[in-house]
Amino acid sequence: MTQAPSAEDQFDEHASRRLESIYLTPDVVAQRAQVMALLHAQPGQHALDIGCGPGLTTQALAEAVGDTGQVLGVDIAAPMLTIARQRCAATPQVRFELCDVNALPCDDASIDIALASQVYEYVETIDAALRELARVIRPGGRAVLVDTDWESAVWASHDDVRMRRVLETWNEHIPHPQLPRTLKRRMEEAGFDSVTVTVVPLLNSVYDRQTYSVGMMDMIGGFVTGRNGLSAEDIAAWKADAVAIGAENGYFFSLSRYVFVGERA
Repeated sequence: MTQAPSAEDQFDEHASRRLESIYLTPDVVAQRAQVMALLHAQPGQHALDIGCGPGLTTQALAEAVGDTGQVLGVDIAAPMLTIARQRCAATPQVRFELCDVNALPCDDASIDIALASQVYEYVETIDAALRELARVIRPGGRAVLVDTDWESAVWASHDDVRMRRVLETWNEHIPHPQLPRTLKRRMEEAGFDSVTVTVVPLLNSVYDRQTYSVGMMDMIGGFVTGRNGLSAEDIAAWKADAVAIGAENGYFFSLSRYVFVGERA
């Protein structure tokens, strides 16, 4: 198996802008609102946005905690932070730092709420990173982690064998492609109590560039090409097949996001 590239390597300026456009699709915007509702952010709280990316969740957190609160956004990819700083330039309660999740720039028990969307599946040292997260959450504080198991994906195709090969190869882009299966236990072992799990589905039933799945096809295709025998021609055929299925009114994609909510005693 090819070693997964680091998150820093994956998100250069071009990839960061492409991911930002995917995060702005209506289906992902709706999903983000569902996750924010589970976080229960309140005015005046100190919030931490881990793997803040282009700053969309940071911006939402800033609105929730208000002028009396504070939000720290951290990411390992400098191009992402550049976009995030631009987005939140007029929000004085927000600041950003470049850092690794294993060394959060926060004092012990200083954070009321923390949010990490699609972050910990990229982290090699997952258990140490979760202990570091628990360190910075105050007693009574809450962390919300969103991660994906891509084996939950249902994606219509005329060539199911090729579709499976694409998805199985895509799993190689992260160190923990099935992290949701063990994340509840890992969070509890790291020091979180009363960890609950909620499924937030993402569903696309039409072929539309303004959807998560169609937007992801270029990113997925770029990663899997040349791996496990998948050629550029294979990926072109996969993309063309999706267009054809859409023209037949048969396009279908579904993926489960798993939202873990843990509190500190």
